[in-house]
Amino acid sequence: MPAAFTPSPSISPEPLGDITLAPFEMTQRSEAELADAMTQHLRAVRPTSDSEALRLLRRAFPGSPLALRVIALAGLGR
Repeated sequence: MPAAFTPSPSISPEPLGDITLAPFEMTQRSEAELADAMTQHLRAVRPTSDSEALRLLRRAFPGSPLALRVIALAGLGR
C-alpha cells in the first residue's frame, strides 16, 4: 500500500518576490534593518515561545506588518 502522506517541500524563511513589507516612510529603516532590529530585540528579551515572541514584537514594533515580524522570528532561528 503506498504511503498516504508525502513530505511537503521545504519552506524558506526568505521573502519571495519584490513586495514591500513596511514602507521606509513609516519605519525610517530598510526592511533588512528593521528585521535585524526585531531579531536583536528578541535576543535581548529571550521569549519562551513563538507566540510570546510575536506578541513582544507587536508591542515593540506596532507599525510593522505581521509578515515582517514572522521573518524576524525566522531569523532568530538561524
